[in-house]
Amino acid sequence: MNSDTSIVYRVRQDRVAWRTSGDETVLLDTGRSVYFALDRAATTLWPHLVAGATAADLADVLAGQAEVERDRAVADVRSFLADLEAAGLLEHL
Repeated sequence: MNSDTSIVYRVRQDRVAWRTSGDETVLLDTGRSVYFALDRAATTLWPHLVAGATAADLADVLAGQAEVERDRAVADVRSFLADLEAAGLLEHL
């Protein structure tokens, strides 16, 4: 993940199909036919990534809704974004 906090990350809707049920979201990389499962915390962040959000925005959401320390939220968001980027599921705006 790029460390520039001004980058807006957004889901590549031409490459990802998803369905949310309760606290979980399932993603399908339509280019590679690979499924991903998101846990409760990642599912909380998913709508923000669909709309487009910075890493700082996502950390704020996670810290506010999951009741985790800000430093932990930042680290978790960085890891989540890195995983999605490595899979080619995000674009930068």
